[in-house]
Amino acid sequence: MLVHVIGYTGTAGMLRLAVGLVSQKVIAIFLGASGLAVLANLRNLIEVLGAFSSFGAQNGIISQTAASESKSAMRALLNTAITLFFGASILIGLLVFWQYEWLGLQLQIDPKYGLFIQTVAFTIPFMGLMLLMEAVLSGKKAFKAVSNVQLLIAAATALLMITLLYFYGLLGALIALLCRPVIGFIFYIYHLSKARLTVSFFGGFRFDVSRVKDLLPYIFMSLLAIGLVHLVEIYLRGLIAEKIDLHSAGLWTAMNTISSNYFVFITVIFSFYVLPRFSENIPNFKLLHEAKSILKTLLPLVSLAMITVYLFRNPITKLLYSADFISITTLFKWQLSADWFRVIFLVFGYYLVAKKRIIDYVIVELFSFSVLIGLSLYWIDAFGIEGLVMANAVRYLGCLVLVVFLLRKKLLRQHGS
Repeated sequence: MLVHVIGYTGTAGMLRLAVGLVSQKVIAIFLGASGLAVLANLRNLIEVLGAFSSFGAQNGIISQTAASESKSAMRALLNTAITLFFGASILIGLLVFWQYEWLGLQLQIDPKYGLFIQTVAFTIPFMGLMLLMEAVLSGKKAFKAVSNVQLLIAAATALLMITLLYFYGLLGALIALLCRPVIGFIFYIYHLSKARLTVSFFGGFRFDVSRVKDLLPYIFMSLLAIGLVHLVEIYLRGLIAEKIDLHSAGLWTAMNTISSNYFVFITVIFSFYVLPRFSENIPNFKLLHEAKSILKTLLPLVSLAMITVYLFRNPITKLLYSADFISITTLFKWQLSADWFRVIFLVFGYYLVAKKRIIDYVIVELFSFSVLIGLSLYWIDAFGIEGLVMANAVRYLGCLVLVVFLLRKKLLRQHGS
């Protein structure tokens, strides 16, 4: 199953990456590093709003869907999730509409785009519903369907991005980015109308307290993680702009974007295989055995891919961006090291999510972001933006050591030594 997931999602991911390369290149040519930084800030905002509008329940829905064997339980889960999502979307939309000037200032977006920031409020419901539909399909292990829809979303968004960017510059790129949740919602709705689900996806607004209790641990963990990830990214981008300049913030963003492009393959595997697998009620489940099995299949492929990326870092940078971005090639060794440790860490980290070990999860997350921010503040003066990437590598190495320490009793008891 794992090999099948890797094969299909890898092929679809390569096509998505090719589409992303084209739009990324156009952005780099037309907007430069500073424009890339502004777009990344808006992308962070959209991700945060999507997480809060969906109550961060995506992992919980994947897990509950994978473990659910009852049609009535599944219907209650969907109805409750939709009720929560719509309620949260209205509240967050009103907040965005009210605080648009402050948001624009934090995102370093020109005040003349104030009306555009307010428009974000109307797309929030689409963000949450898109995440909900993707989570249900992921829980059903419909990885082909989700991979196909994600490819279509990427292609449509890239086409819109290039067209609007050509005619309207930065504003056009911002509008295209804002349209992505709506495009995704339309594609998922169309797919669900053709899919054979055992229950109706939109079954009405009904609230089941027991279902909320089941989702609460996942909601708390996801909101903590997703909120911190994007808020910290915005903070660090602002720190670079303050201590160095906005151009350097764009270079750091470019390195993160490259990492995101290849790490998307790995994220899909964790969503489609690792989390549902750890969530299933398996008799005599052995974490160490499962972790070894996953890493034996995944890690050689990841290592080979990362070595290839490092060897071809110069042409990759020129292909993705332009000659102005060539200085980021010195960052690759640290970013790739961080992502290699991150893969191993996530195998154990997803076990914390699947088994709802909230205290351990909070400890790891707070440690993770404390190390990243603390070392970044110290190393940015000494090493520039390279210091932030170095801090990221130390962060994930530390997280791996910490999560293994927290799970040591379970690992040792199952291994017998």
